[in-house]
Amino acid sequence: MNEMTLRELAEKLGGELTGDGARVVRGVAPLETAKPDEVSFLANAKYERHMAASRAAAVLVSADYAGPGESLIRCKDPYFAFRNAMVAFHGFRQPTFEGIDPRASIDPTARVAEGVRIGPNVTVSARVEIGPGCVLYPGVFVGPDSRIGRDCTLYPNVCLYDRTVLGDRVTVHANSSVGQDGFGYATHAGAHHKIPQAGWVELEDDVEIGACCSIDRATMGPTVIGAGTKFSNLVAIGHGTKLGKHCLMVAQSGIAGSTMVGNYCVFAGQAGVVGHIRIGDMARVGAQAGVTNDIQPGQEVLGSPAIPLADARRAMISLSRLPTLRAAVRTLTAELHALKRRLGEAVDEQGDRES
Repeated sequence: MNEMTLRELAEKLGGELTGDGARVVRGVAPLETAKPDEVSFLANAKYERHMAASRAAAVLVSADYAGPGESLIRCKDPYFAFRNAMVAFHGFRQPTFEGIDPRASIDPTARVAEGVRIGPNVTVSARVEIGPGCVLYPGVFVGPDSRIGRDCTLYPNVCLYDRTVLGDRVTVHANSSVGQDGFGYATHAGAHHKIPQAGWVELEDDVEIGACCSIDRATMGPTVIGAGTKFSNLVAIGHGTKLGKHCLMVAQSGIAGSTMVGNYCVFAGQAGVVGHIRIGDMARVGAQAGVTNDIQPGQEVLGSPAIPLADARRAMISLSRLPTLRAAVRTLTAELHALKRRLGEAVDEQGDRES
């Protein structure tokens, strides 16, 4: 772990320091638990209540912050500054092994660049190409004719099926599978007949795939995950789907086959998308939404089936009021029946008098 003065940290982050610039700090922590030698950050106003009691040496805040706190580093984007502070103090995970472990199985036709680190029980198949700076943790399998760019990291037990293509700086976390057969069957004469999945998967530059994800190869052509896109854990992508650049997919979300997704789209946890539809740039799909139709660029949807966010919120508010509405309807119905009885009795009495 590194250490530096607050003045050095502020300069590194491009921020403006208010406080003792000579104070030494050694890490980053939440406002509630930060120690006197750690910095913290405030990127969400609802956490401002912790500022007064925080023991942090300094807090990263927005440039226009006007709340409590004597030692502050004002930044244009405090959350991004927090990210950069984390990099400065803690860095990223580094492998604990060097070179190629003798227990790895590397086909003689594979081309492995200088400096690649390969752990035990890794399988590198025929005609695979691996670029410089890559790290393959124990148990990784790389299928025939796959290509891996520069500075990629494959964590334990990652499986890349044949002809998978990774760009530069791609990370795939443990137990994820890329390039398995798509879910393609032709139903005929009462049986499901498998369709050969002759396509492949491409993960473009700077893609990060979480743990236990699955990305199916296409029936024909590529399944594509666009540059800069990030997956959480347990994400599933169907065959032939194409995600644009810089999309975010949160845990347990999934997209069925042959769906076209634009750039900068967000899929919240457990969101599900049917196949063969289009989702425009910068669309946002809320948690547990079930998308069954095209989504326009910039549109936000929620619910199952997914509808525009404003409509979904109104529907949810109405649903929360349903027990009260039902009780009111029961009361009104009873009163209506009572009124009908009274009116009927009045009519009968009037008829008796007239007779």
